[in-house]
Amino acid sequence: MEKDDGTATWSGRVSWPEGTVETRFVQLGWKDTIKPDFERAWFRMMTDSLWSFYHYARAGGYRAVLKSNWAHSIFCLYPAVGFALYCAVSLIPPALTAPAVLEWGGAMAPPGMASMFSWFLLFAGSALWMAGVYGFTRLIEPWTYFWYLVNSWYFMARLARNVHPEMLARIEEFADTIVDLSDKADDDEELVLVSHSCGTFVAIYILAAVLRRNPDIAKRSGGFTFATLGPAFECLGGFGAGKGFGHAMAAVARADVDWTDIYGPQDIVCGGRTSPVARYASKSGETSGWREPRRFSVCIPDRMSASRFRYLRFRFFRLHFCYFFASPRSDLFDFYRLVFGPEPAKRQLQAWAGRNQRDDQHSSRVDELTQATV
Repeated sequence: MEKDDGTATWSGRVSWPEGTVETRFVQLGWKDTIKPDFERAWFRMMTDSLWSFYHYARAGGYRAVLKSNWAHSIFCLYPAVGFALYCAVSLIPPALTAPAVLEWGGAMAPPGMASMFSWFLLFAGSALWMAGVYGFTRLIEPWTYFWYLVNSWYFMARLARNVHPEMLARIEEFADTIVDLSDKADDDEELVLVSHSCGTFVAIYILAAVLRRNPDIAKRSGGFTFATLGPAFECLGGFGAGKGFGHAMAAVARADVDWTDIYGPQDIVCGGRTSPVARYASKSGETSGWREPRRFSVCIPDRMSASRFRYLRFRFFRLHFCYFFASPRSDLFDFYRLVFGPEPAKRQLQAWAGRNQRDDQHSSRVDELTQATV
């Protein structure tokens, strides 16, 4: 069953060698809430974009991401730099050609209409040029995601600054849904909350709201597991954590929630190298009880065939969804095993994190031996 907002609910049964798993899957949708942020008039979109980039820069977002993760900083800078280039390409050519157009228009116009005709020609030509540039950017949008990110930055600015009442209301609805699912679940049924990309910072808000309603949800007998995939905390957090995001992060950090943060080093769209609690919960004014998530990276090339990785390597936006691939190796993170697997999600994540840590230690040891040999 699917609603207009994108929320979908379905049940399923999966057979594994270890046994059969029955599951209920709820996809929490918010595309109807964010949709108006993507449907503004051109002039409003331009002014709102300047507003959002200004606040991100003023809060130190660009400086912070450059310091913590240079690869991800390229992604965070992309909408602002692209917007500046778009404005330059739209405005500079008409400005440079204005004297020639005015002179040529004045010479071609009938007597007594030179000034009016030349200015009309300039404004009409400039408008056509700007419309052509805008149309071209829309034409290549499926490959660049430029306007998608420009509009996303505006959405995130509103949410981070607590001026997005529609999204804040939807977050409260999500919290009610999760608490209701927990109350109606069987005693041995595990509750798993999974989020991806921009959904990761939304999930922090949601989970903080859930904890206000049920502070002991993490202690439920069936278990409660929280997983963030390809986190985008830097994107919203760059606007500053003092308006609410830091308090939400601190609430999640204080709670005894089994939280695992999973990222791929090759995925520059996500900001996985940043420790979220250390970066954002400290801005809330809290002083104790913080708990960082269990964090580990997924070596993306190991999770797919060599030909698929070659295809996706520089298609960064498509690569960003690699966390939902079924892994060909059972010892790596696998989304399908996480939500439909034969073992509880918490146990699987603990095992994956442990193997990942041992692999990292082994790699570091190999590097040391190689350096010593050289």
